[in-house]
Amino acid sequence: MQLQTRTAVVTGAASGIGLALSARFARSGMDVVMADVEGDALGHRAGELAAAGARVTAVTADLTDPEAVERLADTAFDVLGDVDVVCNNAGVLGPVGRPLWEVPLERMRQVFEVNHWAHVLVARAFVPRLLERGRPAHLLHTASMSAFVVGAGSAAYAASKHADLAVARSLRADLRGTGVRVSVLCPGRVDTPMVRGLTAPRGAGGDTSMSAEDVAALVWEALGTDRFYLFTNSDAPPRLRDQFDDVWRHVSLPPPSPEEEPWPAPKATTAAMEHRPSTWRR
Repeated sequence: MQLQTRTAVVTGAASGIGLALSARFARSGMDVVMADVEGDALGHRAGELAAAGARVTAVTADLTDPEAVERLADTAFDVLGDVDVVCNNAGVLGPVGRPLWEVPLERMRQVFEVNHWAHVLVARAFVPRLLERGRPAHLLHTASMSAFVVGAGSAAYAASKHADLAVARSLRADLRGTGVRVSVLCPGRVDTPMVRGLTAPRGAGGDTSMSAEDVAALVWEALGTDRFYLFTNSDAPPRLRDQFDDVWRHVSLPPPSPEEEPWPAPKATTAAMEHRPSTWRR
């Protein structure tokens, strides 16, 4: 780790990767503000870390609420003085295993509110303050391998992660030349409460699983470096290769010949023929 980190803010800190990041940072002597919408679970986990000697502050916050996010930023800077690391980690899985047209729109909106818009709000609240202080800092966005590899029945989650990847890439460009580094965490399957017992939809899951603690260790080593993409699982290279090979195959396809029929006419079924008006019959 190149960055001389002293303080961190972690969202989605009550469980999973967020909890592991909080514990890893605290164990290294950092002061940590842990934020989550699940207040009871957050207080319990923060209490456990504090009992082990960690310097942590729990903040219950609905990160889809712009005012709550601003209050979180106010609290973080009040408690910590300065912020060295912001982990934009809060996320939900949402409906999986169902095709797009069967997923209620409200459920899709809920997934985007947490996985995309909450991350936008956190970045907008923290980045200007980080720039104002002029200190080296690191912003981490937790996306997913689903920002690259998409399978059946995962439209809501994968689309939200694609959006978050785009936000992280844009922030990286916006912040080039400043002291604020940006990374995007793209874990494959991680053993967390969110996915425990879940059967991944066809084509959406990988062949490996790892612990949240191992993910946190990888993040720790990347802080302060120029590493943007943080891939965690050992099956990431072949999964990415398959995706980009498919893209390249379509890029390099020759244009259709003038003789080629671009949209073959569908064959009428017997049932369709029987229900045609008599004037259509030939």
